[in-house]
Amino acid sequence: MKLLLNAAFNTKVPVGIARYLRCLVPHLSRLCKLTVLTPDPELFADDCEVIRIPDLTHSSNRQVIWVITSLRGYCTKMYDVLLSATPVVPPMVRIPTVAIVHDLIPLVMNQFHRARDKTTFWLGLQTLRWADAVVAVSKYTKMDLARLKLVPTKRIHVVSEGPGLLPSSQRRSLAQRLRPYILYVGGHPLHKNVTRLVAAFARLRTKGNLRLILVGGGHPKHVAVTKNAIRKYQLKDRVTLLQDLSDEQLSSLYQECKLFVCPSLYEGFGLPVLEAMAHSAPVACSSTSSIPEVASDAAVYFNPMLVDQIAGKIQLLLDRPDLRARLRERGLERAKQFSWEKTARGIYKCARALVARCTR
Repeated sequence: MKLLLNAAFNTKVPVGIARYLRCLVPHLSRLCKLTVLTPDPELFADDCEVIRIPDLTHSSNRQVIWVITSLRGYCTKMYDVLLSATPVVPPMVRIPTVAIVHDLIPLVMNQFHRARDKTTFWLGLQTLRWADAVVAVSKYTKMDLARLKLVPTKRIHVVSEGPGLLPSSQRRSLAQRLRPYILYVGGHPLHKNVTRLVAAFARLRTKGNLRLILVGGGHPKHVAVTKNAIRKYQLKDRVTLLQDLSDEQLSSLYQECKLFVCPSLYEGFGLPVLEAMAHSAPVACSSTSSIPEVASDAAVYFNPMLVDQIAGKIQLLLDRPDLRARLRERGLERAKQFSWEKTARGIYKCARALVARCTR
């Protein structure tokens, strides 16, 4: 099968959809003849054929317009299926199309997004009416998408992600310098709920030099909100912000943390939770959206709107080494159920079914 993958996205940033693509492509290329449309061909050239597309597709708003107006010209009969890595597909394509939906954050968490971004995202979602199949990364995302009634439910297939990062055996000097610490990974978008995590950390009954490590970037305005919360609770010497880490550095932070916390209000999947479990980190996380679907019984849960509850569950794990040990074991077992090989096989199966249907 010849698969054309639309990777019109800023894939140089190693998080989110870019991380998804970097992990998926090597496995998918082993199952089919894969060609990737990308503004960053050097990232995929070792695994498959690549076609360079305009740099303007680095912009999330501009890539929606490019997909709708220009992608159709690449979708010739020399390919069997078009797979779009974002929830946007072109009209009147001569081959079957599959789109991947990672989350509906701009709509569900619309209070945190600019009107222009929400409008562009909504415009892109309308094109799913033209898709022959849609891949949702979780059952929760499928449920959210089904509520919009853009695509018949029978056309939506759930294919989970794998861990974006696996344990590294490299030196852990950064993590060892920072110990002991509680770890958060996910950046500073407002729906990530970092300010409530900072407030919860301020309420902990802690002894010694326990720190809170916040990993990830974000819009300067959003980072400023986090910094304001740190100042408000007088935690400047106990909270550390890190970004632009190597995979080895991030892996070491997962491995050496006292526990990992995910306070997010909404996730389409919850990749950092899976990564934490794969690194044997005890997990405390939100009981919302897709997060329990990923963590199952390998975490303790809290209502992310209630600071006292976040603090209470973190304190529980700090006070109970036996519970931390149990969650480490459960997390490792739970993480084994997810892999990029499974993700690639699920997408391949979906695409293959469309080809078979078209050749009947």
